[in-house]
Amino acid sequence: MFFIWSFQMVNEEEVRKRIKRLRQFYVDLINFLIVTVILTLIWYTFDTTGTFWPKYVILIWGILLVFKAYRMKLMYFIVPRSSFLTPDWEEKKVREILRKEAMHQKHNHHKTEKERQQSKDKNKNKKK
Repeated sequence: MFFIWSFQMVNEEEVRKRIKRLRQFYVDLINFLIVTVILTLIWYTFDTTGTFWPKYVILIWGILLVFKAYRMKLMYFIVPRSSFLTPDWEEKKVREILRKEAMHQKHNHHKTEKERQQSKDKNKNKKK
């Protein structure tokens, strides 16, 4: 057993599945590049006066590849400075928000206790 991508313990079978999916992603990326070059050459050869129509195929296919990379948890490797793309980012954010909420509730609880005491003091002063 060892660690990989999501930093969780996984067995060899799961690692092999991930490697196969990673290999398929690389094949998809190579296909994307080949088709992009071919479509661009076709456009350049036959239709340079019109709009650059391969951009639609490139854009849609590129977006799909980005989504696939994100689902496969590869985005951190593609854009390493994007800390929100790391596998443990969500867990850190959950803990941070829960900690802030707990502090906020604790602060509000103390505030309401103070307000209750102040209102009691005001009521006592009015009765006198």
